Amino acid sequence: MKISIIGGSSFSTPCLLSFLDQANDGRKMEVVLASRSRRKLDAVTRATRLLTAQGISIRTQQIADNTWHQILDGADCVLIQVRVGGFEGRLFDETFPHKYGLCGDEGLGAGGLSAGWRAWPAVSRILDSVAKFSPRALVVILTSPLGLLVRAALASTDLNVVGICELPWTTLQNLRSIVRPPTGDLQADYFGVNHLGWFFNIRSRSDNLIDVVANRTGDISFPSSAFVRTHGCVPTPYLRLHYEAEQVLREQLSQETPRAQTLRNLRDQAYRIYESGEVGDVVSALERRPSPWYPHAVGPLLMALAGKQEGIPFFLSTPHSSYSLLLEPSDIVETAHYCVGGKLSQLPLAGPPPAHVTENLLPFVRFERRATEAIMRRERRLLVEALSHHPWMQENIHLESIAEEIMKNDTFVSKTN
Repeated sequence: MKISIIGGSSFSTPCLLSFLDQANDGRKMEVVLASRSRRKLDAVTRATRLLTAQGISIRTQQIADNTWHQILDGADCVLIQVRVGGFEGRLFDETFPHKYGLCGDEGLGAGGLSAGWRAWPAVSRILDSVAKFSPRALVVILTSPLGLLVRAALASTDLNVVGICELPWTTLQNLRSIVRPPTGDLQADYFGVNHLGWFFNIRSRSDNLIDVVANRTGDISFPSSAFVRTHGCVPTPYLRLHYEAEQVLREQLSQETPRAQTLRNLRDQAYRIYESGEVGDVVSALERRPSPWYPHAVGPLLMALAGKQEGIPFFLSTPHSSYSLLLEPSDIVETAHYCVGGKLSQLPLAGPPPAHVTENLLPFVRFERRATEAIMRRERRLLVEALSHHPWMQENIHLESIAEEIMKNDTFVSKTN
């Protein structure tokens, strides 16, 4: 199996390659790390060599107009994890909404739309190369915002494209630890858009466990026991930005150092360590920047695509299939999938979602319809219209100013992993 990682010089990449090396059971696997930065590629490769037993073949290739054939030819899977605009762009996405009374995030709300506006031209060019040199590959997008980029990719190409996120799986694992069903068997349906989703029909065999979850959640955490009992569902942690927006905004404004700035500092330290440090130094650098999306989602998915039986669900952003009659065929939602024999299939729901889930999900989907059109057509009018559809901004009087800032944010596009 050949895996091409675009944005392979990310300072978290050794975590993924270490996982694949340990999980591989003798299957032939080739990984191509591709990036515009030769220095970062060399540093990441050196760090990876220290962590792995070289059970997988690792090759690097600097991205240029004439190197896409070497990067992509024969790829079974293409992983796109570029950060367009670098951490400077992320810092903007996480902070500029604050002046308009909005929570900031690299993948959600105004910040997420900013990231999508900036990222789409670069991602679109990558997809053009994939279509030319490896059109049958599964394209897995990690770049934020997943929903917008997957939707735009499927609208503009004939490629097989999905987005992947570990958050629903880790949330489900936390639920299992809270409920502790006697049989050890906990099942739940899931429905959402990237980062914003709800678990419901929580059960163990034939027993509905929503009251058990409510009783053990408590009244001071998110979600509260009253929320779980009233609405019959458990939201993912990022939905605090939806339900507790004012509190989250206060927390963000009180931070001494924005998250993006912290990560930028960790990145710079990591590359210095990768270039000359020992094994223990590299391990410590990776521990300072946990990357749960690799061991809990991306890594197991790649192994499952290679034919290894993983036995866990993968939460993917894909067209909704028949999940809801209220959605359009092109709408992208996040749902659970299994991979059997290297083939992905969407899990059907055990029962309909609670009304609360549908009522809160649909506005986000409507926003993503307009937002995807905006980032693809590059029109200010569509950008403002998209913002007006977002449930966090429908009553905001500054939509024109927000759109203007997003469009000016293209100044960060020269910095890409």
